Amino acid sequence: MDELKPFRIEIEWTDREDFLFSCHYRSASFPECRVVPESVAVRHFFPVMTRAMGNVLRKLRREHISFPLFLVTLAFEHRHLLSEIDQMLNALHSHLREQKSPGSWNCHVSGETMKPSSSRGG
Repeated sequence: MDELKPFRIEIEWTDREDFLFSCHYRSASFPECRVVPESVAVRHFFPVMTRAMGNVLRKLRREHISFPLFLVTLAFEHRHLLSEIDQMLNALHSHLREQKSPGSWNCHVSGETMKPSSSRGG
């Protein structure tokens, strides 16, 4: 099978304005091939990206945001935003290099640091 290529991207927001970024990929030679979604999501802490995407969500819902303030903030934080996007895309490409069949890569993007779960008592 030849190199796998992304063909569809989905963004699903949570109630906290974190979001799940999903990228589905398949071989260019077999575009009709069925993709089995991956259920496990990697997790990344990207506060600037989360704030920017939260503003996109509010605009999609026709909620008020201060657009000039959003642009000024984006101008000051563009290096951080581009760095976070680059980190996420590097993780995606690293995943793709290891894959042999069509599938999907899911990334939970959060603006808050993720605390380890304490499911065990003790």
